Amino acid sequence: MISPLALSFDSISSDATLLASIAIILGTIFVVIEMKDNRRLVEASYKQANTAAMQLEQNHELATVDLITKIYDTANSLEVQRSWFTVVNTEISSYEDFEKLPDEKKLAFQQIASLFESIGLLVGKGYVKADLADDMFATQLAWEKLEPFITGTRKRFASEDYFVWMEKLHTRLQNMPSSE
Repeated sequence: MISPLALSFDSISSDATLLASIAIILGTIFVVIEMKDNRRLVEASYKQANTAAMQLEQNHELATVDLITKIYDTANSLEVQRSWFTVVNTEISSYEDFEKLPDEKKLAFQQIASLFESIGLLVGKGYVKADLADDMFATQLAWEKLEPFITGTRKRFASEDYFVWMEKLHTRLQNMPSSE
């Protein structure tokens, strides 16, 4: 005859084994469910990151438009337009011709060259697209009119740094395919 203690121990041992098997199965099911949930969370995070990146790109585009619009507004001021008119209508072929100009005309050349230097810097640093600057400003005409002044300034002050961003913009625009 089997003692009641032995029966109980055998019964408890089999019950424990059964419970351990059930726990392993439930644990496995839990892990599978958690993995699915984690995958969904990762996918949602990925979508959220993509949306945030698109928003940042849109914000950058809006900031660029705002920046170039402010420069354009400044360029359309009466003072800058007077300077532009002076530069376009004053023929110089050398720095010596520039030196003979009255101070007011010299300042006009300086102002317009500085304006295009700023635009060139913004394009060169990637804040403004070159084609946008080209569409909004007469960059090539400005270079043609200002080149004798710029090259003469560089020679006179023994520095190639003067208006380097304007020249880079001019070169970049010359090398761009025509949009026509």
